[in-house]
Amino acid sequence: MGKAYTYRCDRCGFEDQFNEGHGFLIHPQSLHSYLQKREVLFHHKTHNLLKHLAKQNSPLFIDAGFKTYKCPHCRLLYDKVSVTVTDNKKVLHKSEFRCSNCRARLKLTNIHRLKMAVCPACGKNTFRFDPRKMVLWD
Repeated sequence: MGKAYTYRCDRCGFEDQFNEGHGFLIHPQSLHSYLQKREVLFHHKTHNLLKHLAKQNSPLFIDAGFKTYKCPHCRLLYDKVSVTVTDNKKVLHKSEFRCSNCRARLKLTNIHRLKMAVCPACGKNTFRFDPRKMVLWD
């Protein structure tokens, strides 16, 4: 279950959507269940790490979901699939992302509270949340 937030630039009209939550094929599940499906849902490096962790550890759990990140320097928004692998509440892996513009480590943002960001098209601080285009999914 999740939400899709639409942001639109007041200056240039650029529009983008950012997903939050679980859904489609991205959801919490056991690592064993994920690997049995033989579908690669995550970045190839993450997928290979998951296969490696499965070989050397007891039953593991994947908490995967769509999350929105923001660059602390550029203030650009990013829609990412975050993956956390746990073994009885001990975190073995947590996704980390970098800004494609400045390479700074991205910070998880509360998109439901974020009113404005920098537009990736024109670079102005006029990228605003458009509540008329919010989407809910199961």
